[in-house]
Amino acid sequence: MKRKKYNFAVINFFKVTEPYSGASEVSYYFFKNLPSKKKKLFQYSDNLKKYKNVKSFKIKNTPLHKLINLKKISRSVLKFLKDKKDTIIIIEGASWAGYSYIIYKLLKSRLKTTKFIYHSHNVEYLLREKKGNFFITIATKYFEKFICDNFDIFTSVSKKDKREIKKIYNHKSVILKNGTEIKNLKSIKLKKFNFKYIFFCGSIKYEPNFLALRRLVMDIMPRVYEKDKNIKLIVSGDNFIPFKEKFLINAGFLKKRVFFQYLKSASLFINPIEISFGSQLKLINALCFGKTIISSKVAVNGLDLNENFRNVFIANDNESFSKFILNKINSKNYDRNISKYYLDKYSMKNITDKFFEQNLS
Repeated sequence: MKRKKYNFAVINFFKVTEPYSGASEVSYYFFKNLPSKKKKLFQYSDNLKKYKNVKSFKIKNTPLHKLINLKKISRSVLKFLKDKKDTIIIIEGASWAGYSYIIYKLLKSRLKTTKFIYHSHNVEYLLREKKGNFFITIATKYFEKFICDNFDIFTSVSKKDKREIKKIYNHKSVILKNGTEIKNLKSIKLKKFNFKYIFFCGSIKYEPNFLALRRLVMDIMPRVYEKDKNIKLIVSGDNFIPFKEKFLINAGFLKKRVFFQYLKSASLFINPIEISFGSQLKLINALCFGKTIISSKVAVNGLDLNENFRNVFIANDNESFSKFILNKINSKNYDRNISKYYLDKYSMKNITDKFFEQNLS
């Protein structure tokens, strides 16, 4: 039996072309691998650069500008789907749930037979609760519950998030894992240095990343550097960071191919993050490169780890992190067996194909 050919409209309230973050990568890879040629991505952006099957709306990246431009997106989506049959709208959830609520209200009355899918990247209510804004937290819970109750499919990135959605909203969500798109891994060249280094990545504009980097620089690496001054810490994600220690090298914001070179060449990948939601693409990328990983427990939440591979080490405190670094610094740059396993498991094409086979056949 042939799979029905759908027309897809994907709505992003942030720029995903030329991905610059884990959320933008997941969103863009998912769009690229949708099983149809009849698809279009609608996104807010800081420019109007042309991309195939993409409609960009140039706005200021502020909540007010996003709100007042929702009608523009809805009009454009309605125009694209006009007179088309078998239509699906996918709304990316790595942004405030209030935008998704409003855009649904603007579109559903005109597109009664269209299916709506909410692509969740985390349980947003829990994220907002951590930030401590009472009004936004309560509003988010209302909007997220509305989405659960009214969208045809509400996705979760992991079994953990699925359980949280069931507990909070009494709703059975569908798992759509985060994935990546790494091509020609063998052709990615190693970067050569006269020292060994551990690698950390992530924009410090996201506070949990900043706190993790500060912990690395102030509490973990001084213990390592005291024992072995030939071990460096290389970080990427921001052109400017507020640290200048001797052992620290800021590679800045890197193009994806160069980022992969740094990742592949590192002795260890490290992530001491203490607050985490959903599943982290940086950990998925590290797994796909067969890296030896030293991580906090929360950083690997939502990931399906193969217990047969002893490449992920969980550190509970700064002393444990430093000891693991010193003990594992001579690990090989990448492991082909581990890499092969996780490249298949976290291939966004495989994940997307499986999702639609199970839910829209």
